[in-house]
Formats: sequence, C-alpha cells, structure tokens
Amino acid sequence: MTEEMSNRAAELGMELGRNAGSWVVDGNTSASTARAIVRGYEDGDPVVLDMEPSPLSGEWADGPFLPDVVEEITGDRDYQGDDLDDLLTQLEESYSSAFWAEVLHACASLV
Repeated sequence: MTEEMSNRAAELGMELGRNAGSWVVDGNTSASTARAIVRGYEDGDPVVLDMEPSPLSGEWADGPFLPDVVEEITGDRDYQGDDLDDLLTQLEESYSSAFWAEVLHACASLV
C-alpha cells in the first residue's frame, strides 16, 4: 500500500463520514434526543451505535459504489491488490471517526 493511497482512503472516509453524520441531527432534533445520543455513544449502547450506516453497504441510493471508491483511492477501478482490504478498512475507520465527530458536534450545539 502506498502512502498516497492510504491518505486518499483516509480522506475519502472522513468526507463520507462527515456527510453521513450531517444527516443525523437537524432542526427537528430535540435537546433530550441529542443528550440521549451522546449518552448512548459514551456508554457504547448498541441502539445508538447502530445509527452509523456502513459506508459501503449500498443501503442508500446515493451511497458510494465500491468500484468508484476503489478507483478514487487507487486510481484503478479494477484494482485487486493484496492491500485492498487494508485500504477499505482504513476508509471505514476514518468514516466512523468522522461520522461520530459530526454527530456529537451537532448534538453539543443542542444541549
């Protein structure tokens, strides 16, 4: 895995995670709901933690398509290198961190 590909995986994961996190809390979210989200996250409550969608699940119509993600990270849509799993894991970890940072920041603004 090159450092450049690793950096692209992390950056893409952060971008996707921030975008997904920005949809969780909005103007209709109450302060009590925001507090419950923060408390559930801090306590490791599976109900709250399950709010995080998988970045590559395909559950959302506008979600990223795996070959597009692979091309954005590696420059090759058909890339099959031995490090592909590591790159996708890095993307998913960056996604999760950015998702929760966005959600918790939005919750903090309501409480």
